[in-house]
Amino acid sequence: MHKVESKRRGRRIIFRECVDELNRVIRVLHDFPYPWLVGGGWAIDLALGRITRAHEDVDICVFREYAQELLDYFSEWEIMVAVPGERRLEACRTVEDTSPPRFSLHMRKNDQFIEVFLTDRIGDEVIFRRNSSIRMPIRDFCRADTCGRPFVAPEWQLLFKAKEGRDQDNQDFHVCLPHLTEAQLQWLSRALQRHLPNCPWLAELEG
Repeated sequence: MHKVESKRRGRRIIFRECVDELNRVIRVLHDFPYPWLVGGGWAIDLALGRITRAHEDVDICVFREYAQELLDYFSEWEIMVAVPGERRLEACRTVEDTSPPRFSLHMRKNDQFIEVFLTDRIGDEVIFRRNSSIRMPIRDFCRADTCGRPFVAPEWQLLFKAKEGRDQDNQDFHVCLPHLTEAQLQWLSRALQRHLPNCPWLAELEG
């Protein structure tokens, strides 16, 4: 009994620390005057309205057209950009350093860290980075919880997670699945059929 209670207490502490980190990142971005959204596993939990697991960090999505404004906003931070296919970071000094196919920016200041994913859109449609034929209307992509915290549509985030195959991604899928609307289920199913036709999640979506 004591072990169970200790485990629960430990999980509550971890969850509280995760929420503190989320709130810290939101405060940092509070005055950024352009659209931004919480992504990653936190997008799933914000959609559900509860914490389902611990989160290592907070991912943020910003539309690529605001990359220069983003660099200006974080001008006092160390900014690194991930080089796709090379598993390395290099200094990001100008907006040209963020040109496609680059999309991941690592912002550091003292002990603070934020990863920002630059997201492409054309007009009112958001473009899926790994398959440009997959798109979503921006009105569906941008969500907000009851506290006004903006987050990426969970079905969009699950599409990214489907390829990773990590335990946490499978957990996110199964905890989110019962709460997706019929429209969200259909969108995710169609997107997976196009992007990952052998994904085991398809059987559950179609069932």
